[in-house]
Amino acid sequence: MLAAGDGGRLGAHTASTPKPLVPIGGRPIISYTLDALRQAGVREAAVVLGYRGVQVRDALLRDPHGLRLDYAWNADFHDGASLSLRAARSCLGPEPFLLVMADHMLSAGIIRRLLEAWRPGGPSLLATDAAPWHQAYIDEATRVAIDSPTRLVTAIGKHIPRWDALDTGAFLLSPSVWQAVEAAPADCELGEVFARLVETRQLAAVDVTGETWYDIDTEEDLAGAGEMLAAGGAA
Repeated sequence: MLAAGDGGRLGAHTASTPKPLVPIGGRPIISYTLDALRQAGVREAAVVLGYRGVQVRDALLRDPHGLRLDYAWNADFHDGASLSLRAARSCLGPEPFLLVMADHMLSAGIIRRLLEAWRPGGPSLLATDAAPWHQAYIDEATRVAIDSPTRLVTAIGKHIPRWDALDTGAFLLSPSVWQAVEAAPADCELGEVFARLVETRQLAAVDVTGETWYDIDTEEDLAGAGEMLAAGGAA
């Protein structure tokens, strides 16, 4: 789980509180996805820390959400998120691994669908949502174009003109992803890493439409995620 960013777009909410610990519905953002991992059968997770990382670690030491947690540190958290992925490598073995974000609230169903879709020797997987989101959310989201017969991702990015679904921020990555990491600039956004998987036909989409999730970047997102919870989502 990547939890290093400073959450600057949340303004005063993150001035003294790390973004993963900003509360929604009376609980920290990070709690919802940690609970989803546990409910989906995951037993251990690595958390990459950066901005106010000691606060996040101490909170998780008090409540590890039923998971065995390990920690990695990204001192360059103001730079590209690829540095957090690189930092996570020290905690990971040669097996496939889930990649989730501490600021994306996810339901357990998303994790389960990724795990059920995994095939040894197959491509890395990205959970995608084809539901009709409101335009303001789409404008902020990462878009995904998908080849319908193969489910391979053909393009990924915030501004691609033709797209089929939104990136939920949940991946099940083959160890071959490290080749894409090495091929990308050391300091870049994750999209550049995943674009290299797309170029080599190593990223497939798993449809999770109907499952609940929310990517939280702004105050409007905090409000939207709260409304989702009130409606019974991300449980």
